[in-house]
Parts: sequence; C-alpha cells; structure tokens
Amino acid sequence: MMLASLLTSAFLVAGVCAWRMIQGVDGPATKMVLKTGIYTAAIIIPLQILAGDLHGLNTLEHQPAKVAAMEAVWETEKGAGFTLIGLPDEEARETRFALKIPYAASLILTHELEGEVKGLNDFEAHPPVAPVFWSFRVMTGVGTLMLLVSWWGAWQLFRRGALNNLALRAVSLMTFSGWVASVAGWYVTEIGRQPWIVQGLVSTADVVAQHPTATLSGTLFGYVGLYIALMIAYMKALRIMAVKPAKTLEQDSNPLGTPLMGTSA
Repeated sequence: MMLASLLTSAFLVAGVCAWRMIQGVDGPATKMVLKTGIYTAAIIIPLQILAGDLHGLNTLEHQPAKVAAMEAVWETEKGAGFTLIGLPDEEARETRFALKIPYAASLILTHELEGEVKGLNDFEAHPPVAPVFWSFRVMTGVGTLMLLVSWWGAWQLFRRGALNNLALRAVSLMTFSGWVASVAGWYVTEIGRQPWIVQGLVSTADVVAQHPTATLSGTLFGYVGLYIALMIAYMKALRIMAVKPAKTLEQDSNPLGTPLMGTSA
C-alpha cells in the first residue's frame, strides 16, 4: 500500500510538472521536481511489481477462485496461457476471442511453465468473472505503461538532462495513472473476494444487513456523488495551480512581499 501511494504521488507531481513545462509556465524548481518524480517512479515501480508477484502467489494459495476469475480460466489446466484480451462469457463458460500467450499464466502464477491453475468450473462459488478479468487488465496495462514511461523518462534525464517534447507529453498523460491502477486493483481485490467475506467461512449473504433497497441505493448514490464532487474539485484546483505562471505562484506563496530565503531584499 505504501509503495502504491508513493508511486501515485510520483506520477502526479511529475505529470503536473511536465504539463507546466509544455505550457511554458514552469519555474526553476519545476525541472527539479520533475526529476524527483520520474526517478522515484522508476525506482518504486519494480518494487511494486515484486510486491504484486508475492501477493499473487499468496492469492493463488488462499483465494484460487479469484485468480481463476482474473485469468478467466474455466478448466483446470497445466501450462495455462495468459489471456491478453478476450470476452468472458459466464453462461457459455468460456472466453470468446481470447488472445493468449502460451504458458504465461502458469509461469506468472506458479513460476513454473507447467504449473497447474485451477479453473472456475472446479469451484461451487466464484466471483463475477468479467469485472475481475477487466479490472486486472486495466491494472496491469496501466502498470506496464507506468514502467515504460518512467524508465524512458529516467533514461532521457540521465543521458540528456531533460525530456524531449514527446516524453513530456507522455509523462503529462500519465498524471493520474497511479490512481487508475490503484482503483482497478481495489476492484480486483474486493469484487474478486466474492461471495466471501472470510474465504470459505463467512459469505457476503451471512453478514448483509436487512436494509430496504431505497436506503441502500440512497447511501450508495450519496457516497458516489460526494466522491465525484470531491474529485472534480480536486482536479479543477490542481489544473488552476498547474497553469499558473511561476512568478504568480511565488507571489501567492509570499503575499506580503517578504524576501524569500536565499534572495536579496
């Protein structure tokens, strides 16, 4: 969790700095903050991938149905392929138009080419497949882009001392990538645990409160509305700060005109 938060923050500050440089409103500190964000992301993301791998091994052991849903594996098999993209069909119990990398799922999940991966048909109860399947691919797809962009940016900074225009735009587009990957990961975690609250012991049906449908719907929409409003306000405030010229930001942070440390009166 800490690594994910650091990674999200790193891309946020790097993306905002890249945007300021594109718009030509950057100041002396912008490049330094950009470097800090990119180098931090380049270091943290391999550690996050390692942590994810360890978490995957634990999930395979204790929540195998979640793993089967993540991969949309219907029949137990050895040497299971990794489905890059496809359309899980729970009624037909198959994944249509699946594009697979042979043996990759077994290699990733068990660290063996012929490792066995249990299929969904072996479980009496399993999570809804499509939301878990797609959320996992959003998480891993965005994570892969974060790795490529951060390493590309770090390489350019190391070799040239600056990012070219294409790299700046790529970093800017990835401003909220950490948030997207984190939310997708939580979808995998929380939807993937269904129908269990405690795996194999306590189901969701055992602990659900007997509230009227209107109460549940009102509470849900209230929370969703509140978070959407907060997110819009946050992004609007961030944009206002991002497009302000550096001199204006300096004046805002020093409204009384007091000499800043290291400057003359």
